[in-house]
Amino acid sequence: MVIELAKFQLAPGKTGAFLNAIDEAAPLLQGAPGYRGHSIGLGVEDPGTATLIVAWRSHADHVARFEPSEAHQALMDRLDGLYEGDVEVVHVDAEVPQPSVTRHA
Repeated sequence: MVIELAKFQLAPGKTGAFLNAIDEAAPLLQGAPGYRGHSIGLGVEDPGTATLIVAWRSHADHVARFEPSEAHQALMDRLDGLYEGDVEVVHVDAEVPQPSVTRHA
C-alpha cells in the first residue's frame, strides 16, 4: 500500500471551507481505482496547514491513474482559492496503523 501525504497551506480564514470542500469531494476520491481510504487533519504546530492522507493500492494508482483524471481536476477545482502556493506531496510505502490490542496495567 502507498500512503499519499498532501500538505496544503490554507488561505487565511478558509479552514472551514477547505474542510467542507474535502468532505464534499470525498466521492471523487472514493471512486478512483486503487483508492483505499482517506483522512484530513490540521497541523498541530501550524493549524494553518492541512494534510490530506490518502491510502492507495499502488503509487501508479495515484500518479498514473488518478492525477490525470477528470475526478482529480474536479477535486482541485473545488479547492481553488482555499489554499496558497504549491501542494507538497510525498508518498510513503506503508500500511495504515491499526490499534494495538496490548493492554497496560
